[in-house]
Amino acid sequence: MDEAEGFIFKPSTSKTLNAASHSKNLIDIIDSGCELEDISSIIPENLSGNIDKLINQALDFIRGAPDFGGAVDKEIILVK
Repeated sequence: MDEAEGFIFKPSTSKTLNAASHSKNLIDIIDSGCELEDISSIIPENLSGNIDKLINQALDFIRGAPDFGGAVDKEIILVK
């Protein structure tokens, strides 16, 4: 989470994507990732569920992307 947060999950990334009229789903994923640190601090018991939701949002987005959606045709099992 820390590495992705440093490179991807930044408000500036969301603003840049929004300004370039990118997919609302992608922007929502970035925004949700930006909120993880706050969730960790304020309601840590919800962090795991929010991470799972974020992963599922990202996988759904990738599966639906015309450029590489077909590349995700296998079951992905996450180990905690």
